Amino acid sequence: MCCLSVLLLNSGRIINVSSVKGLFVVPFCAAYTMTKYAVEAFSDALRLEMKRFGVTVTVVEPGNFGGATESINVCNVHYLHYNKVVT
Repeated sequence: MCCLSVLLLNSGRIINVSSVKGLFVVPFCAAYTMTKYAVEAFSDALRLEMKRFGVTVTVVEPGNFGGATESINVCNVHYLHYNKVVT
């Protein structure tokens, strides 16, 4: 609670880290996409609620770094495979 009072008194900033994959759906990565979309929705609601206190809410949405994490690689492999099968 002490952090909240300091945040409100000083018109601070909240920074949430999401992913660009929270903005669109990627086949075979439903769980990852859902959690990132939830961060986006939470941040939007929090931004509206904290505006009257002068607190800004920022969302950082890093893109695909092509190997930074295994989950991104697995999603891309499934996505490419899916597109080959469909087209």
